[in-house]
Amino acid sequence: MVYVKRCEYDLDAGKPEMEDVDGLRYSIDVCAAEDLCTDTMYEQSALDDLLYNEPVKYVYLQLSGELRAYVQMHPICPEDGWNAER
Repeated sequence: MVYVKRCEYDLDAGKPEMEDVDGLRYSIDVCAAEDLCTDTMYEQSALDDLLYNEPVKYVYLQLSGELRAYVQMHPICPEDGWNAER
């Protein structure tokens, strides 16, 4: 298990970067993660929203393998573009 000490979204690289308590640094390839977990642009939009607003939660879900479950539980309605939970 990775214990994250610091996590932030790097706008220049377009990736969340984190550092664990041992000083190791990680970054997640967001495009590859989204390709594996999403089928539609609406699901990608839900992940983008999570990534920009809560990068720590995004990293946790990615490391725990629960990113696909998050996408399925947080749909964005395609008809009018709003998140069903908001």
